[in-house]
Amino acid sequence: MVFLCLHAVQTIPYANLNRDDLGAPKTLTFGGSTRIRLSSQALGRPLRDYVERTTGIHAVRTRRIGQQVAVQLQERGWSEELAMLAGRLVLEGTGFKLDKRGTKSLLFVPAVTAAQIADLCDEHRDAIEEVAAKGKTDKKLTSALGTGVRKLIGRRNGSIALFGRMLSELPGAGVDASRQMAHGFTTHTARRQPDFFVAVDDVTHDSEEPGSGHMNHHEFMSGVFYRYAVLDLSELLSEDGLDGDTDTARTLTDAFISGFIRVLPQAKKNVTAPHTVPDLVHMSVRTDQPINYAGAFEKPVAAEQGGGWARPSRTALDHYATAINRLMGTENVAFSAYASIADDEELTGLGNRLDSYRELSQGAVDALFKAHTAAR
Repeated sequence: MVFLCLHAVQTIPYANLNRDDLGAPKTLTFGGSTRIRLSSQALGRPLRDYVERTTGIHAVRTRRIGQQVAVQLQERGWSEELAMLAGRLVLEGTGFKLDKRGTKSLLFVPAVTAAQIADLCDEHRDAIEEVAAKGKTDKKLTSALGTGVRKLIGRRNGSIALFGRMLSELPGAGVDASRQMAHGFTTHTARRQPDFFVAVDDVTHDSEEPGSGHMNHHEFMSGVFYRYAVLDLSELLSEDGLDGDTDTARTLTDAFISGFIRVLPQAKKNVTAPHTVPDLVHMSVRTDQPINYAGAFEKPVAAEQGGGWARPSRTALDHYATAINRLMGTENVAFSAYASIADDEELTGLGNRLDSYRELSQGAVDALFKAHTAAR
């Protein structure tokens, strides 16, 4: 087992990156105090988008695979009516529960799957046309299409190997994610901040007073956040993942690290522009187990004299890491280093200080794959 642990301390200004059902920033209670929270789902989706854009390894999560197939077939010259019939037939023999939109479960499949199913339809076009002409189901065709489609849907690629897939209706198609993502939270007590706003109607009559066309309020937040993620390289390279493809694994790992550093949820970005990067990132390669340092902030951090939670948060993380290293030992730590915006801090519990996130990432990836090779 070889794990890459990624920790970030990040200052986020006035924003609402992750909303609850009422549109307010999500919260949690930790250490007896209220914190602002960024859910793992809200952090994970933009991270997957970043990894796929960066690597060119795309997957699609959808209930509408049948509609996708129909579009593919129409682009190949099939009539709309015949293409829609084929899009329905390809799902009927799969055993998946269906409704008007397609499959009741979201399918997570390689982006090429719809085109591959369309190829299968091309092979059976005569039989599909016969069904269209007679208006009767062909059990042999349904079985052949169902078998082929289930096989195609069960395939996986690097994105699925990294982010995992739950597919209980297709035995053997489930994939354990090789990445783990914690919910981010403020290192200190924090509260939602209401904002009352007015929108002015640009079109008014001369006799009218200029005034509000709309009034409402939204809630926002700000704070210093702790974020944590894990990449399990052994799982990524397993038979159920990339099956030993180290080149693809390295490409995905590079993109995953870069995305962890660069990407945040984008809710309300047009009215807040909250595009910060972490104040500090710490990475470690462990050959025993991943360790989350959230306990560093169970006691909410107090602002330093003159204000500010960023420096006390970095210090708290360093003190906690020092204590964990003392308790657990460091014989299973193959790499430990950090990079930070502060030039005057020596955070010895976080390993070697490096000058940039690029240098930190390269060192962590090299150590990760070296440790995996040594453990085989």
